[in-house]
Amino acid sequence: MTLPFAQRSVSGELPAVVRPASRGDVEQIFELVNGYVAEGLMLPRTIEQIALNVESYVVAVKGGRVLACAALEEYSPSLAEVASVAVARDEHGNGLGTQVVLGVERLARARDIEEIFALSLTHKFFLGLDYVPTAISRYPEKLSRYERLANAGVDIVPKGCFQKVLGSEWQLPQLVETPAQPRRALRAS
Repeated sequence: MTLPFAQRSVSGELPAVVRPASRGDVEQIFELVNGYVAEGLMLPRTIEQIALNVESYVVAVKGGRVLACAALEEYSPSLAEVASVAVARDEHGNGLGTQVVLGVERLARARDIEEIFALSLTHKFFLGLDYVPTAISRYPEKLSRYERLANAGVDIVPKGCFQKVLGSEWQLPQLVETPAQPRRALRAS
């Protein structure tokens, strides 16, 4: 399934394709995300964690290369986090981060999730996508995860918290079934 907001290319080359991640993308997602972990910009993920949750990732791919990714991390039937948003450094500024986040929002709507949140060092990015600033204390599930990671020795960098209530816009239109037309009986003449 290709999501309907692919970036148009000015140079005439084919744009990246935004789609749900597949098992074949796991290693590239791992490399992309963990490239930012060393700088403290993202939380670490193992290949096993990504593989077990690959159906919750959206990727932007061009020429077989994963250029961007984002994941939907569900906390309850009505709450999820937009997580693991990463864009290849040589692709910054091309709109791929926006595309994968919109893909995750679409995935959240398909799963009937009402509220999503994100933690980010880049405030303008999520504000530009109609998220509103909020307190991380609204999400004790995330605070609990941070506490577990901190106790395991992971350095947690403070980030801004942003929230979005999902409405029904952007949902796929419902297919309207039309009654089958009765077939006319062929008459032998």
